[in-house]
Parts: sequence; C-alpha cells; structure tokens
Amino acid sequence: MKREKLNTLSERDIIYQLIVSDKFCREIIPVLNPKLLEIVYVRTIAIWIKDYFQKFKEAPKKNIIKLYRAHVEELKDEDLQNNILTFIEKLDRDYDKIKVSNEDFAIQNAIKYLRVRSLKNFSEDIDAFINAGEIERAENCVTKFRKVEVASGEGVSILDDFDIVTEAFTEEQDKLFTMPGDFGQLVGDLHREDFVAFLAPMKAGKTFQLIDVGIEGLKNNLKVAMWSCEMSRTAMIKRVWKALSGQCTEDMTLEIPYFEKDGDGWRIEKKTVEKKASSVLEVQKKQKSLKRLFRGGAFRIYAEPANTLTIEKLESELDDLAYEGFYPDIIIVDYADIMAPSQKGEYRHQIDEIWKSLRGLAQKRKAVVFTASQTNRDAISREVEAENVAEDVRKIAHVTSMVGISKTKFCKENSLAIYNQLVVREGQPITKKVVATQCLALGRPVIESHWKDDVIFDDEGDEKKGVERKRK
Repeated sequence: MKREKLNTLSERDIIYQLIVSDKFCREIIPVLNPKLLEIVYVRTIAIWIKDYFQKFKEAPKKNIIKLYRAHVEELKDEDLQNNILTFIEKLDRDYDKIKVSNEDFAIQNAIKYLRVRSLKNFSEDIDAFINAGEIERAENCVTKFRKVEVASGEGVSILDDFDIVTEAFTEEQDKLFTMPGDFGQLVGDLHREDFVAFLAPMKAGKTFQLIDVGIEGLKNNLKVAMWSCEMSRTAMIKRVWKALSGQCTEDMTLEIPYFEKDGDGWRIEKKTVEKKASSVLEVQKKQKSLKRLFRGGAFRIYAEPANTLTIEKLESELDDLAYEGFYPDIIIVDYADIMAPSQKGEYRHQIDEIWKSLRGLAQKRKAVVFTASQTNRDAISREVEAENVAEDVRKIAHVTSMVGISKTKFCKENSLAIYNQLVVREGQPITKKVVATQCLALGRPVIESHWKDDVIFDDEGDEKKGVERKRK
C-alpha cells in the first residue's frame, strides 16, 4: 500500500515537470519509455508530451490544454478522459507552484524512479517466461535489457570547443541567492553544491544565523529544510516564526542598534522599540499574507535529539521529502558537530566523516548545505580566526566557505557581531571584516551590516574590548 502511494507521487511529479520544464524534458524525454509509468492517465499524457517535445523542442507548458483537446476524441475510455481532465484542471489552478527550483535533483530523482520501474518490469517478464517454460525468451530479455540513464555526453576540448568554454565563463553557475548588505558580499554568492559553515563560540548566535540564512532563501522563493540537533520543535518554530514575521509571544521593550551615516563612515546609535504580543488571529493573518508573498518558497523544520541524527537518517528523511515532491534548495543542519556518527571510532575521525558526508550531500542533492561549528576556548573573548576550529581542523578541508562570528564583550554590550571570512574555495579571499547590528530577541542576527573599516567607534575603551576604533 505504501509503495503504491510513493509510485503515485513520483509519477505525478514526473509528469508535472515534463509539462512545465524545458530542462526536465531535455534530460528525461530521451530515456522515457511511457510503458514504465504505472498510472494509465499519466502514461497517456507522457505519450502526448514526448511527441510534442520531439516536434517543438520545448515543454508544452500551458499548451497541455490544447494537447488534451487535440487527443481527447482518441480516448474511448470515459473514465480515462475524466481523470486526465481532472488532472489538467488541478494543474491549471496550481501552475505557478508546480515548477521546482532544484531541477537537477528532480531529474536525478526521476531517473532513479524510472530505473526502478524498468528493473521491476524486467524482473516480472523474466519470471513470467521462466514460469511458462520459455527459457529462450527469458534469455532474450536479458540480452535486450537497457539501463535507464542520462547520457553523460562527450568530453570537452579546452583548446577547441570555444562555445562551450565561453559559456562556462558567462553562465551563472547555479547561483541561488546572496545575503543582503556587506555581510552578503563577505559570505559571497551561494550556489548549488556549496557547503558553508559558521564558526562561533558558544552562545554567539549560531542557530539564529542559520535560521536567518533559511529565511533569506525563503524570501528568494526557495525551498528550505532545517534539522536542529539541540532544540525542540516548539522552540524552533518560535524562533523561526519570530524572525520571519516579527511577531512576539509577549510584550517587550527593546534597545535596537542601527547605523547612522556620519561623513564617510557609519556611527552606531540605538533606538527604543516597543513590541506587543501577537494574538492567534494576528498569527493566522500573517501566515496567510506570507504564504502569498513567498509563492514557491517553503521552510520545513525538523527537531532531532542531540547525537541521534546520522547522515543515513538525514538522507532517508530527504528521500521522504522527495517522494512528496519537495526538493530542498537549502539544507541546514544545526549543527554538524552534534550529529551521531555512522560508525564508532576515534571522536575526531567521526567528526571528519560527518563533515565529509555533508559535503557529499550538497553535491548529491544539488543544494547548498549550511551548518555551524563551535570554536575552541581561545576565541571566547576575542575575534574568531581559522585556527580556532575545535576538535578537528580537517573541517576546513570539506567546506566551500567558512565564516567566523565574533562576540567580544563590546559586541555583547552593544548588540553587535563581527564577521570575517575564514576559508573560501573559489574566488579572491576577503580579508576585511564586517560589523552587523542585531536583535536576537527578535531573531535578527544581521539587521544591517557594513565593513568594519567604515564603522566609527567613539568609546575610548573599544580597542581594549576587542574592537578597533576608527576616528573621523
């Protein structure tokens, strides 16, 4: 029963993407045998789409309605006609929400499903011929079997293939989004297959920072899945909702820092803000408005007790999401150091294996993966550097970038954070640091950010407190 449900979901998603995505059609149509699809109306629509794509070299999109009208009289089964019409009417209502942003993983998942169906049909044919005593026909099945796979294509000649080489230099390599402000410039553009980590002392706002990344992804209409290994689901919901909506569960009086332009620099000022507790009705109203605003985006939260989430369990839960048609563009793990190892061994080797596996997860799922790590004790009272990585320095080898979060005494007293780039795999390293105003009571680790060299600090004791002072 469960398998049938999963097959139905997989086939529905395949046919949806064949209708709306040119890229999906280009990859899947060459290997798609409609006979592999179990659901009759899906199989019928797939035949129409395959013919359409071979003629016009694009997905039918909203022309699917014209395809239905062109072929409906060929359908002698009234139930089949009704099933297809019901499907198309639902697709027309939900059209804007159907196309997934993570097309590469959707293609990968579709190929996997078609391979399973091909093997199942092959197995059934073999068994049928053997049971009928037709051994030669069974053997012929074996020799004729062809694996379902996307062609890898020809190799590229760096010196001869001018068009391909120039295309590689000009195309946006699966860029997903960029965080706002100077903080975003420090972190850099975020791409599929990136593995990004934040390094900070304990209680420095690592979870807030990871949530903030997820919310920015949601604002860019991306799908986000976040696993917490240290907080309850209820606590996570409250944090994410507060950061996303600005709504609070209780009345609060807050001193919020902000940057005031002062000549060529930025001076830090503070303002008092009164926040009132939101009612259930206000939460519901806000949820509806945000749903309309972020059409296509989604944010799912999972809570796992510390030292119970393994890479294998994470993969399994991501597979379950894929069966639902949910392909995360952003995967967040809070945080890698407290995941459970797949195999027991020396602790630092376990940590290395977890980080290595998360890098592989980003590549396999065609998503950007975020996590965090805790510094050693040396970074508690000063600014974070790469050598402050705790437990195993090999973490640095697996990330595509790592960003330090510093919370000196001065920062804590003034609701600030200092960010610096610790590691970057591609591009020119950035040596400058960023100062950000924040309000963690509202779940905002970065309200506004500017390069530290452009921030004016007036307090004569700032340097002793860990922040360099810049005069006008």
